[in-house]
Amino acid sequence: MYKGRFMDFVVREYEGNGKVKVRQLVKHPGAVVMLPVLPDGRIIYERQYRFAVGDYIYELPAGTLEPGEDPLETAKRELIEETGYEAERWRKLAEFYLAPGYSTEYMHLYVAEGLTFVGENRDEDEDITLHPMTVEEAERAIEENLFRDAKTILGTLMYLKEVKGC
Repeated sequence: MYKGRFMDFVVREYEGNGKVKVRQLVKHPGAVVMLPVLPDGRIIYERQYRFAVGDYIYELPAGTLEPGEDPLETAKRELIEETGYEAERWRKLAEFYLAPGYSTEYMHLYVAEGLTFVGENRDEDEDITLHPMTVEEAERAIEENLFRDAKTILGTLMYLKEVKGC
């Protein structure tokens, strides 16, 4: 129905429970989300304007996969573009569908450590401010509902579980 810059909107028929069903679907190439940890242990979050919600929100850096691009290579590229940091060590924390009820978007969550600032290279339309937070501040941000997107909540909770052992 609609072909966008990095996602398409399609209508598909499928058979379920012996009936033909019609559903709308967002076809998405997939994405990465990075949890960058500074040498002092703070996590880098971004405050970014999101047109869809009409507000600035705090979130982990993320980016869309280019056709044929390996998720880790996307993560490395996007981390530098959005934050200006390069990571010495990468490890995958999780993979998940963002909203499987209507989208094919599959996310790859990485922890990025051993960060060195090399200079950011943001897209012209990105309105981003970096906000590093301690583990305790990130925990409070979840409790106070400061984070309002699924990838940031999930990534932060998984990382907190890992570092706090709970």
